[in-house]
Amino acid sequence: MKPNGFSHGMATDATVPGIRPNDYVVVDEVGDFSYYPSEAAMLKDLEYVDEASCILDRPGNDYRLTMDTDRHLHLGPSLGTVEFNWLRQAWTNNQQRNMQAHPLQRFHATTLEALLEGLFEMLYLEHAGRTTDAPWVLEVDGEVTHPATLHEVSSLLTRVDHLERVTVHDPFGHDYQPIRHAGHRFFFPAAGSVYYVEVAGRSKGSGASH
Repeated sequence: MKPNGFSHGMATDATVPGIRPNDYVVVDEVGDFSYYPSEAAMLKDLEYVDEASCILDRPGNDYRLTMDTDRHLHLGPSLGTVEFNWLRQAWTNNQQRNMQAHPLQRFHATTLEALLEGLFEMLYLEHAGRTTDAPWVLEVDGEVTHPATLHEVSSLLTRVDHLERVTVHDPFGHDYQPIRHAGHRFFFPAAGSVYYVEVAGRSKGSGASH
């Protein structure tokens, strides 16, 4: 993939977080997941047909890339609905392999609908820039702040020694307990030192379990 400005936190603001009906999630040939806000952004970033082993829209339609006679990439027709168990395992493997890139640990999805919703939300939050109407909520010992992005949340938490006193609430209504990676916190860069485990609270509960 080419360097993707959106994937590095440079996206334009979204008035309603995650409401992008033409956005996509791509699973590449090595099993890494990426979020794209549009088909155009995706096709600009991808470089060859086999680079994407699976391309998903929000309803769960499974696509592949095609190439025309002028060697331009296009989104091919839907191959049907993505297989739930495969997608859940692929996402779990990707999270475990690359926790710094995917620090949000939601409850275990038990339906395809819940899995897709969570995937699009988490990847959007992990890669997107500022959202305007629903910021994050960070509560530390009863003191509340409103960071604009997940990166800002993680940066603020590098100054907090006792994460058990912290609750993080994302723009989609999910609550998390932040947990620091094993080892001394100064051994890790701010963006990769903390991951976030969903806890019961005000979060949406349909189609997911512990």
